[in-house]
Amino acid sequence: MRSDYSLYIVAVICFVIAGALLASADAQTMSYVATAIFAILGALFAAWGYALRPKVAAAAPTTPRPMPVEPSSPPSPPPAAEEVEEVAVAPPPPKEEISPLTPTVEEAPSPALEETPAEKTARRRRKKKAT
Repeated sequence: MRSDYSLYIVAVICFVIAGALLASADAQTMSYVATAIFAILGALFAAWGYALRPKVAAAAPTTPRPMPVEPSSPPSPPPAAEEVEEVAVAPPPPKEEISPLTPTVEEAPSPALEETPAEKTARRRRKKKAT
């Protein structure tokens, strides 16, 4: 059995004794002191067991295996100048000029701006008709 398990068992026993002493305490100072001592011992044994637990080994960094080198043919020479095809490049489309004086987006008038303050207050003061 691992040593951390036995330390955890001792810690649980200390906590049980501390709980029993606390439950049977009848306002005696010694029973409160003994309860505190057993609770502290239980915490110490639990921490000690946690410290002695087996560590999880970190995965060792793997080194990549070298790829097998296949014999290859020597690189082919670049094609001769006569063999290269010319590619026609299309000219860019003409740019449209935008006049800075013309607005691009027309703003529509807001219906809320057209109401007068009197109309707003009149609308708020309406009461429901009794049915």
